[in-house]
Amino acid sequence: MLWWISGGIVVVALIVLIGVALSVMGRLREFDNAARAMQARLADGQRRVEPRLLALQQTVETMLPQLEAMQEKSLAMQARRDGGTENS
Repeated sequence: MLWWISGGIVVVALIVLIGVALSVMGRLREFDNAARAMQARLADGQRRVEPRLLALQQTVETMLPQLEAMQEKSLAMQARRDGGTENS
């Protein structure tokens, strides 16, 4: 008689375990679908932004020599101004 009770408890526990496992698998499937959708959106966003980033990088590279020349002029003017105040 004790074996029947123990066996019944084991069978009920297995049924509960299978039910919980199926529930968890369903939720994991939903999570996987959401993760795949987010990954697709991320890849799409990267494809859209990449040409703009390349254009921005080219603009910066074009402006860099001008900015360096302006910096040199500014430093030269500052050096003249600082040199002029020391001699006065």
